[in-house]
Amino acid sequence: GKESGAKLECGGERFGDKGYFIQPTIFSDVKDDMKIAREEIFGPVMSIFKFDSYDEVIKRANDTEYGLAAGVITKDLSRALQFVEQLQAGSVWVNQYGGLQFQAPFGGFKQSGQGREFGRYGLEEYYEMSSSDSKASTVEIKYTQIFINNEWHKAANGKTFPVINPSTGEEICQVEEGTKADIDKAVEAANKAFDIKSTWRKYEPAERGNLLRKLADLLRRDVDYLSKLETLNGGKIITDSVMEVFGAAACLDYCAGWSDKIAGETLASAPGTFTYTRHEPVGICGQIIPWNFPLVMLAGKIGPALTCGNVVIVKPAEQTPLTALYCASLIKEAGFPPGVVNIVPGDGPNCGYEIAVHKKIDKIAFTGSVEVGKKVQEAAAKSNLKRVTLELGGKSPLIICEDADLDLAVTTAHRALFRHAAQVCVAASRIFVHSKIYDEFVSKSVELAKKRVLGNPFDSKTQQGPQINNTQCETILQYIKSGKESGAKLECGGERFGDKGYFIQPTIFSDVKDDMKIAREEIFGPVMSIFKFDSYDEVIKRANDTEYGLAAGVITKDLSRALQFVEQLQAGSVWVNQYGALQFQAPFGGFKQSGHGRELGRYGLAEYYEMSSSDSQARKVEIKYTQIFINNEWHKAANGKTFPVINPSTGEEICQVDVDKAVKAARKAFDIESPWRKYEPVARANLMRKFATLLRRDVDYLSKLETLNNGKSVEDSKGDILASADCIDYYAGWVDKITGETIPGGCDQMIFTRHEPIGVCGQIIPWSVELCIL
Repeated sequence: GKESGAKLECGGERFGDKGYFIQPTIFSDVKDDMKIAREEIFGPVMSIFKFDSYDEVIKRANDTEYGLAAGVITKDLSRALQFVEQLQAGSVWVNQYGGLQFQAPFGGFKQSGQGREFGRYGLEEYYEMSSSDSKASTVEIKYTQIFINNEWHKAANGKTFPVINPSTGEEICQVEEGTKADIDKAVEAANKAFDIKSTWRKYEPAERGNLLRKLADLLRRDVDYLSKLETLNGGKIITDSVMEVFGAAACLDYCAGWSDKIAGETLASAPGTFTYTRHEPVGICGQIIPWNFPLVMLAGKIGPALTCGNVVIVKPAEQTPLTALYCASLIKEAGFPPGVVNIVPGDGPNCGYEIAVHKKIDKIAFTGSVEVGKKVQEAAAKSNLKRVTLELGGKSPLIICEDADLDLAVTTAHRALFRHAAQVCVAASRIFVHSKIYDEFVSKSVELAKKRVLGNPFDSKTQQGPQINNTQCETILQYIKSGKESGAKLECGGERFGDKGYFIQPTIFSDVKDDMKIAREEIFGPVMSIFKFDSYDEVIKRANDTEYGLAAGVITKDLSRALQFVEQLQAGSVWVNQYGALQFQAPFGGFKQSGHGRELGRYGLAEYYEMSSSDSQARKVEIKYTQIFINNEWHKAANGKTFPVINPSTGEEICQVDVDKAVKAARKAFDIESPWRKYEPVARANLMRKFATLLRRDVDYLSKLETLNNGKSVEDSKGDILASADCIDYYAGWVDKITGETIPGGCDQMIFTRHEPIGVCGQIIPWSVELCIL
């Protein structure tokens, strides 16, 4: 600070001859580019800047990679509200600073973090959502370029890539190949469109909804062309393509209906203060679309993002970019301002990766494989800690109970697996059948599979089209080979079909064992594996024995048994007596390695907005506990080592303190049959309140211990202890208020959502306010 030209007004030195004290330090005449202005110091150093205009100071205040908190002191209410709206921070205080309320969400924008703690939005970080519930040989290709700023562009590198018809293996056209330079150009356009003074940012929420509805109407208007284009490009049978266009339009309509209903809250707070929350758009959202349902996935990603006021950069799959590019023309026709939606075709390594690592992209939503999803998550973390939503693979079970209607079970399982040549993330590739009906189920399933019609997807009689490409075909054939070699019984299929294109016969294996490769890995092809089971406890355990958790289903006439499966199957979506019927109002996403975050429904919207809230001495203290606390017992470290804890006031050692063992104990406590999992919500609340009472009882000792350990004043330490007890009480009050929803479905459907605990949560606590954060 001194070397860079800031004026040192006071302080700037150590204090005392022992301990770690720093004098209160103030710099004036600080410039925005100085190191003390750009980097977090985490010490008693105040930097004072001069400003002349409010537009200028807002821009300067936001010019940082952080976005945790901000404040303003003014008597002008309208000016205060201007700052609250435009400052890019998770918490904004007016005429006060730092007054955290446990009922208000707390967390940052940009590199200050993601997710929220405290308030009811903090609760959402600790549960998963589950929902229970004409021939055409030629199609004109109209758009093959990159869409940025409502204009068409050639690729910066001058390259194109071929798009192939999977039904024939022939080239359809060449499409411009987006790379880093094109993503940079799209980010520049999106950033301009997201400027606080832009046309898009000034739209009323209802205006955003109207644009989405207009886009939905244009999709319906062009359903004939879009469905043919989708069938040509992706090999989907024409009837399914028509349904996908209408589905995409319905999704946009649903999202549009939310545009003027995303509201914050006014929260009860201390007299003389006014606390409220606001939902603010995240910013620039990168969205990577898969090849299997390009239109519905496009709508499912841009719909929520635009509803919340974000801007987007979309990378359609390189295998199926054509419908997304045509939709770009409809986006412009609908009237979206330039830069709000940008569509850049390209491959994963050179285009998708650049979205994941770009430091000016604030969020990424990816649908695809687990392998690539992990790379996206890693790239996002290494760049700017952008928000990440992942919808990844699955190995979904469908359980056929002994009381099931056998014909219903056979047809449901058939559609659940073979739809779209099994190129569906929720495909029911593991069919568990009760031993009493196993043989008959296998026989009828094989009979139905042999009747399945493969061929030209434009023919209305065709039931199954091709796989997406030859690479996928060869991968599927290798899995079939593995199934035969490992001892599963090949009942039908197992070969390519036809002399052109990428078709695979419907394939069924019976007598499949849980440890076989075809039982463990996602095949993404028309290979049904049938398993035998005898007891319901057994099949639940086996169904859950997978690294995936995207979807599951059960066929039974017994409602209580169905509800048992809904409760115990570890899957984001569980269907009863049907399979795969997605509703846009229900949240969709997976457990475990099937991804995190939710798409669709009001929970999917939450991925696309930020929450902001605008609201004595003790020298001798007995150290009572220094060991590791696992399973309600104290333990020495497994490696026999300890580390020193230092008194920052003296620099002297206070004591010596000492993960696999902890994880094992936590897993045992989280077992579905454990006492903790069987507690009623109110029982958990009572334990939490008792804990809060004990904190208050021991406030004197705890405050002295905290002061000794980190040098905080005794008064501040007492405040922390009491605030911690208040925080525990606050969440205890929520325990019996975490409810799901019943959502209207079709005339014969009931959809409901449940909040389920994630599992073992690792929590790393900072040293500054350790008890409050604990």
